[in-house]
Amino acid sequence: MLIRIHTVQPSILLPVPVLLEVNISRGIKFHISGNVHSSIKENRQRIYATLKNEGWHWPGQRITLNFRPLELLKKGSHYDLPMAVGILGASGQISTELLDKSLFYGAIQLDGTIEPAAAPFKLLQTAFHSGHKRVILNVPSDRMPRLSAEFHTLEIVNVSKFSEVVAFLQKGILPAEKDKTSPQIEEHGYGCFSDVKGLQSFKRALEIAASGGHHVLLNGAPGIGKTMLLARFPSILPPMNTSDKSVFAMINEERGSTFGGRRPVISTVPEESIKSLFGSREVQALKGNLELDNFANWNSEVRAVSKGVLGKFHRAFGGALILDELPTFSKPVLDALLLHMDRHRVQMIMAMNPCHCGYFNHPEKECTCSAAAFHRYQGILSGALLDRVDLQLMHTRSASKVESETSLTIQRRVVESYKRQIDRSEVQNARLSLDELKPIVLYNDAMKRYFLTQYKTAKWSLRKQRSLLSVTLTIADLEGVRPSKKHLEEAMALSTFSAKTSKGETKQRAYKRPTVVLGPNIKV
Repeated sequence: MLIRIHTVQPSILLPVPVLLEVNISRGIKFHISGNVHSSIKENRQRIYATLKNEGWHWPGQRITLNFRPLELLKKGSHYDLPMAVGILGASGQISTELLDKSLFYGAIQLDGTIEPAAAPFKLLQTAFHSGHKRVILNVPSDRMPRLSAEFHTLEIVNVSKFSEVVAFLQKGILPAEKDKTSPQIEEHGYGCFSDVKGLQSFKRALEIAASGGHHVLLNGAPGIGKTMLLARFPSILPPMNTSDKSVFAMINEERGSTFGGRRPVISTVPEESIKSLFGSREVQALKGNLELDNFANWNSEVRAVSKGVLGKFHRAFGGALILDELPTFSKPVLDALLLHMDRHRVQMIMAMNPCHCGYFNHPEKECTCSAAAFHRYQGILSGALLDRVDLQLMHTRSASKVESETSLTIQRRVVESYKRQIDRSEVQNARLSLDELKPIVLYNDAMKRYFLTQYKTAKWSLRKQRSLLSVTLTIADLEGVRPSKKHLEEAMALSTFSAKTSKGETKQRAYKRPTVVLGPNIKV
């Protein structure tokens, strides 16, 4: 008798569907085929002992197990459950009526205990997109409430013993519900923006970045509080985009992710390598394209990267990656950032000093860098990288006497702005294309003429045009109004800085910029 059992092969991202074909015919041998690892061939002894201990008969015939697809290497002890069910079903000892549209997953101990699944969210995601009706596995009791709410269209049969699996297949009896443990709430001590005195323009830039999902680069002397602000950036972030939650949960599930809506913020160090940031070579081939829009296409990509290691960039999916002292990162890492910044799936929150000593244009301290050292330091960041940064701000003034707002006050404005963006476009403004932004921001002749006038002078690239319009829209959303000329002016003031000097000028020449109001009572 031939039957088919659905299961999966885990991978670094989404598990790949696997079909197990079990056939029992006349003969006495046991065969396993389908590009399987040697560990699966050892499963026979465990399954034999388990079935005997459970009181079942081991078929004294030719048993053939074939795993598909053939091009995928299958390995892991989680095939115990589908193999055991398949042997009993093919030998006619249990009913096969419920096998269709069911997915089985689990390693079995010799006493019939089924081990908990390490990454049930990924497994259920695959089952959902593959069209299965139910999944039979062991899920920790504290995770069941959230998984049931997330996959309410799937029947999750939570089993801990092989006998419970048989009872369900034979009589449709569901296992007794396990004691539900309330999920623990994580406490985060990020600190408060009010701890950092002054730097109102930097705080304003970070508020806009948090609201719209923009990349930001803060340029200022050492010791003024840049690192403190970056550490407090998570305290003003809005909830995670709905479209990002599933991918984030799959990437971080094995690290204890609760996929509860809090955005991840991952810190980096200058010693990072490309592998530590962007994963192994197989993973880098994805280039940050982790959407679930087309499950079939993604599944084919995942098969190609079933081996590998994810980097910090992937762990920060849907959130932010902190890169302090940006020019000290290696050139290969800075070049690799270019491939990932356009999609805005991960915010790049960056900081740097204006020169090697850090005191160029400082109001009180004199810069000690030579002209050659100054130009060399400024040339570390390529024009292509800076063109991808939405918000660039240089701090040239001492601490302000304006009273610092708390993170809670700023976050309230950010969340309100975020809701406006989601209601309008279902994504944050940083992810909107140029064609989507133009009708919203340049909605009348006056805005079009002003934008065109500025473009003729600055000669912005298409990427920079999109960046300017998205920042303009975010600033307007923070105020709850339609975009206007003042919002565009503020976006331009925040879009670029240049401390470089032209040929023949001294590096100590003061950096000048038109005075522009950045929000309430903030000038730069």
